[in-house]
This record gives sequence, structure tokens and C-alpha cells, in this order.
Amino acid sequence: MNERVKRFKKILKEKGLDGFIVTSPVNIYYLTGFRGVSATEREAILVVNPSKVILITGRLYKHEASRLKSKSLDVKIADERNQINQFIKSTITSLRGLTPKVGFEEHDLKYSEFKHFTKLLKGIKLIPVKHLIEDLRIIKSDEEIKNIERAQVISQKAFDQVIKTIKVGQTEAEIAEKLEKIIKNFGGQGLAFESIVASGPNSALPHYVTGKRRIKKGDVLLFDFGAKYKNYCADLSRTIFLGRARDEQRNIYDHVQTSQNMAIAKICDGLAAKEAFGYIDRHFKKHKIHQYFLHSLGHGIGLEVHEKPSLSKKSKEKLAEGMIFSIEPGLYFPSWGGVRIEDLVLIKNGRAKLIGKPARFIQI
Repeated sequence: MNERVKRFKKILKEKGLDGFIVTSPVNIYYLTGFRGVSATEREAILVVNPSKVILITGRLYKHEASRLKSKSLDVKIADERNQINQFIKSTITSLRGLTPKVGFEEHDLKYSEFKHFTKLLKGIKLIPVKHLIEDLRIIKSDEEIKNIERAQVISQKAFDQVIKTIKVGQTEAEIAEKLEKIIKNFGGQGLAFESIVASGPNSALPHYVTGKRRIKKGDVLLFDFGAKYKNYCADLSRTIFLGRARDEQRNIYDHVQTSQNMAIAKICDGLAAKEAFGYIDRHFKKHKIHQYFLHSLGHGIGLEVHEKPSLSKKSKEKLAEGMIFSIEPGLYFPSWGGVRIEDLVLIKNGRAKLIGKPARFIQI
């Protein structure tokens, strides 16, 4: 039995659960290695009980799923959707106890699916549970760390390459397309998420959707993107200037970079995540620019681009050894644009370690 499943079963026992239904494709992959094709379709369901773990999927995935079969992982191949229901029912109803308690992923299951399970599993007490597996995923293994580091390094190399190709008159979308090609050329699996390439006033919108605006001399150009490598994500933000930056813009860039460096230097094992946010917030308040900081300081990353922990003002989490998360201060001004610098850090030997190379001030 792999260590992840062992840890998960231990948690189920501590929670007083007799079993668990895993529906999230990402969590199924984390526990079993089964990937499927779509991250949004129900291509597999995982049933966990004290004695065994059962992966149930359709015949389209027979070859992939069968390779994962082991003493601790049983695989059931359904010829049709109705047979999937039969496998779930037979596995769950075999649990001992007068009224077995079976957990499910409250944040993932649709209401229609919940009603379906309630009807299918009469006599079983279904317990909604939040983020049991996501909490396991917070601390990364050595292999996960290696994959995320590789994804981030690919992202940085791709950025260094794409800025050499930038010319006034290109559209944001053209630059984003070029960036994706470069990522794949450097060995990336693809994009971790849709890249943001925001020019001029568009860079003042933290979650701008890349469009067809043509870049002009004097623009701020903000990148937010990440490569994916062996299913693990990277996340990188860089801000450059097309032509000579104005004194105000250079000053804002320096504030963002200084605040990031300060936060990374202070972050350590055991620090409250909200305190990491506080370092940045206090720096910006001191210089009376805090009203232009519009989002949290960062987020965890792994199989998904947004994972635990959250480095926000109201976060209740503590940072710990083995966590990887982003540090991404930003300041946004509707009149001319924004500056964001984002890097990933790993808590190792008690301190935050930058993954890859730090940002540098760039004018082209």
C-alpha cells in the first residue's frame, strides 16, 4: 500500500469514517496514479474502505487502470455506466456496522450526484467532508518538489526566451501563443493555466484575460503563466517595460521587489500564513500605497495551480516544512497599469528557499 493511501486511511479512522468516496480526478490521481483524460468529467471513482481501495472506471481506460492494480488497489472495469453504480453499491454496502458512515468530497460532488448516491446507497450514512485529501497534498514529497522545480525552471527559461522576440505592434495573444510553444520546446507538458499577457492599462487588472490589444512603446507588459511538468504546475509573474520606464513606474517596481524579498527572508517553518501577508501589507502601508495591493500574497501549488495554503489576510493556516507556495506582491494603477512579481518558494530546513532565479528589472 502506498504511503499516501496509508495516511489517508489513518485520517478516516481518526474521523470515525468507515469508508470514503473520492470523485475529484486530481485526488484520484494523487492517491492512485490514475490520470484519465479529462479533469472535469467523471471518468473514475475511487472507493476507500478499511480493507481495500477500489478504482472504478470504464472500459476506455482498461489498459491504464489495469497497470495500477496491486495488492492494495483493486480495479473494477465497467462495461457501461450502470455497472459503475453496481460496483459502488456492492463495495459500500459490504461495510460492516449497523449504519456505516461513508465520507464524500463536499466541495467536489454535484447536488444531482449526491441525490443519486443517496438513492443508490440506502442505509448508508453519507458524511460531507471538506478537503481531507487536499490537506494531505499540502506537504510535498521529494519527487513532487523535483517536478514543481522543473516546471518553474522551464517557465523562467521560456520567459527569458520570449522577451527576445517581443516587438512593438504584436498583440497580447500572439505573445501568449509564442510563449506556449517555447514552453513545449523546453520540455514542458503544456500550460498549467491560461497565460495572462497584459499590456498598458490592462496590466492593472490582476486577472485580465489576454486579448488582441497591440503593444506600444511606453507600455507596461505583465506576464502571469506557468509550465506543467509531469502533471505538476508552475506559476510565474514578471513585469517588463517597453522603452524607458518613468520614475514613478521604476519606484513602484522597486517597492514590489523589495517587499517580495523581505517576505521571503522572513518566512519560516511555523509562521502564520497571515503574518507573511502582514509583512507586505505593512511595507505598503508605510509608503501609503497599500490601497493598490488588491489580492492575497500567495497560494500553494502542486497538481493544481491553486492549492493550500493561502497566504491571505484572514488565513488560519501555518506554513510548514515541505510546503511550496507563491509569493506574488503586486500594485495596480488604473491610469497606467500594474506591477506584479511572482515566484515560488519551498520551505526547506526551516526557511523559505526561492525556486529558480529572482526577477530582474527589464526595459526593452
